Amino acid sequence: MCHRRESARDPKLPRVCNPREANPGRRAPVSGRTSLQAAGLVVAGLVMAGCGVPRATDLTPPRTMRHLGGPPVVLVEDGQPKATIAVVVPKERYSATLQGAVKDLQHFIKSATGAELPIVQGRFHGTAIVVGEPSLGGDRMPVEGFAIRAEGDKVLIAGRDGEVAPHTMSYGTAWGIYDFLERFVGVRWYFPGDIGASVPQSRDLIVAPVLVEDAPVFLKREIWPSGGPTVTPFTGTHHRRMRSNDAWPVRLQVHSPTGWPAIYGKDRPECFERRSDGTRNFDMLCYGHPRTVETYLETLAAFYEKGDKAAWGGKPPIGNAITVSPNDMAVSCTCEHCRKLWQPDGGQYGTASKVIATFVANLAREVKKRWPDKTVIYLPYQNYTNVPPGVEFPDNVEVQLCGMPGLAQYKEPAIAASEQANIDGWVRLTGRKIQNWHYSCWPEDQTKAAYLFPHVVQQHYSRNRRKTVGSFINGERDHWDRQNLSLYVWMKCLWNPALDVEAVIAEYCRRMYGAAAGTVRELVAMQIDGWEKSRWPNAALSPKGVYEVSYPRESIARMEALLAQARQEAAGDGLVLQRLDYLGKPLADFFAEARDYAESGNRTPLIVPKAAAQPTVDGKLDESAWATAREVTFIRATDKANPQCQFPTTLKAVWTPSGVTFGFRMAEPTPDKLRRDIQGSDDSLAWWNDNVELFLDVTGQRTGYYQLIINPNGAVFDAKGHSVDWTCKGLSAAAHVGADFWSLEVFVPIAAFADAVAPAAGAQWFGNFTRHRVCDGKPREYQRLNTTFAGPSNNMMAFGPIRFVE
Repeated sequence: MCHRRESARDPKLPRVCNPREANPGRRAPVSGRTSLQAAGLVVAGLVMAGCGVPRATDLTPPRTMRHLGGPPVVLVEDGQPKATIAVVVPKERYSATLQGAVKDLQHFIKSATGAELPIVQGRFHGTAIVVGEPSLGGDRMPVEGFAIRAEGDKVLIAGRDGEVAPHTMSYGTAWGIYDFLERFVGVRWYFPGDIGASVPQSRDLIVAPVLVEDAPVFLKREIWPSGGPTVTPFTGTHHRRMRSNDAWPVRLQVHSPTGWPAIYGKDRPECFERRSDGTRNFDMLCYGHPRTVETYLETLAAFYEKGDKAAWGGKPPIGNAITVSPNDMAVSCTCEHCRKLWQPDGGQYGTASKVIATFVANLAREVKKRWPDKTVIYLPYQNYTNVPPGVEFPDNVEVQLCGMPGLAQYKEPAIAASEQANIDGWVRLTGRKIQNWHYSCWPEDQTKAAYLFPHVVQQHYSRNRRKTVGSFINGERDHWDRQNLSLYVWMKCLWNPALDVEAVIAEYCRRMYGAAAGTVRELVAMQIDGWEKSRWPNAALSPKGVYEVSYPRESIARMEALLAQARQEAAGDGLVLQRLDYLGKPLADFFAEARDYAESGNRTPLIVPKAAAQPTVDGKLDESAWATAREVTFIRATDKANPQCQFPTTLKAVWTPSGVTFGFRMAEPTPDKLRRDIQGSDDSLAWWNDNVELFLDVTGQRTGYYQLIINPNGAVFDAKGHSVDWTCKGLSAAAHVGADFWSLEVFVPIAAFADAVAPAAGAQWFGNFTRHRVCDGKPREYQRLNTTFAGPSNNMMAFGPIRFVE
């Protein structure tokens, strides 16, 4: 792996890394080769002038930075190595993370100067960068803290290393290496891979005598995913260079416990969620029934006191932390215990909050009696995210709070205020700092807009510096190409939110884009300002908000022109062109989606004629009212190369003044194997039955939607946006199962919607329709009427017109 040389620095300039240097690229020019004596005079002159403290304004300020006096340490002179890298770390602490950092130290010094410093283990002689120097007292440092001391003929780097709590590691020495590379060699890592690194060039590396000490403000700085098929091979390495780690000792096991249906399903069915039809959903615990707390305590006793790891099922406790994290779905238990605690007015994030929080409180009180050294770690999520009223926790409960809208949407003042109030409420309830679970994948999954939100990130962590221990950042794919500047700032702010975001942006553009720097700076500013400074209707994400408010057509046209101009300005600079291509892919998707929204020419419309009378809802679609309806056909939701469905689905609809009736016909060669075990309403697993979905924007404004999921039993899940509180009153649905198909009729009354445009000739709604074929699973098939071939089914960018005609 070899980084290309950049043109930002004259290769003959010496690198005298002096403690008050603002930035390597702004050093006064020196003609010719500079001798060691001259270099020393330069350093001394800067120190005497009061410039003896190194500052790169785009980096976070360390806790300590002090000039020590004396001659500089010469590591490289005129492209020749004058030092070794001596590793004196005990073998048991020479972690894979630290080994990777040492290799990076050697690699990036060579990339910057052309000189390869040899790595030696243990004993060494002469000038050296000493990794793990014990005299710096790493074990006495804060967790993940480090020190860099340049003095005499040594640069000493050491930090707090090793296990600081069960399954919790500190990598202070590695973080010291990366700080040295940034602060003294001038390296920056903006996104994964060679092209994402900025490595200024110099024939010399001379470090002024200085002491730097630092440690992170937040111990939880974990970004995911770092590996696997959805990211590039360089992502994990990049995350290490961004100092990604979780050094907080209280560790959550998300969606735990698992495996309880096999262990307790037969003998303790009351421990599982009761559906509205009286059956049990064994994929979700009942958190209201007293027997569930008893079972938790029994499994904990077997786990801790008898060493029975199998008793817990899957995802057992880590260290001294006991997890309460329901399965990945909304809680909807209808048993008498849960309904007593249910908050029907709790909104999208609060209907089940009191149910789960009461369980946590009861469990924690018993845990405190029996295992006083343990902490109960709880993940508020889905419809139990909000802090509940009337619940008191003992002092052994910690919360890892999900920021459900996604941090990018905190740019809306109403969302930021609501989320902050929730953080403050959980801090008050627990009496301690919270952990954050943040989403970079939301709202990325709902739009291809290449939005950036670095100031939003910095403001959030500055505001919550004393309220949170840090964040787990939940992505779903390699999101660095689209969100690189936001993610870069995010990781920097998790180290220390005292970050000059404007300086970061300026340096990023200057370092990475050469002659195109000014043009890219304008483009980046439009990506940031369009998102951060815009205000959406009702503070709600929608295609209208994104492409009429944040990024209207004229802004998109200007951004397209800027990208083309940047490519012209970078002509002949292969490295800059590669970087522009890297950014260009998500920008091309962004521009295409903006055009798609403006034109909306590729959506299949659903034409809805008026019927003389409302059809009888029996699922058969055999009445004369259907004769004039125009049929449309579904395609595969995500398979752009092969969009034709293996199991075809058709849809048609008719209207009367009282409402709209939709008729679906689904080809199904094995109708006896339809998955249809749900009978009741609003079941959290409704989508995992064979089903159809209706997404209806009854205002025609493309700013929101209502959702209906209906299975072959006619069981209905209904919601307004993400809120399950809404009920479609007056809806009727019925299915018919034939020899090689099943069909469904759904009547939706206009009176169920307070904001609906009434059907009439010329009126228009927007919406989308899907089918999830589960059946025998050979294969499962997911279909939509209209699709962008990506994103979830509620992606409003895929909504097409629903046009009413006479």
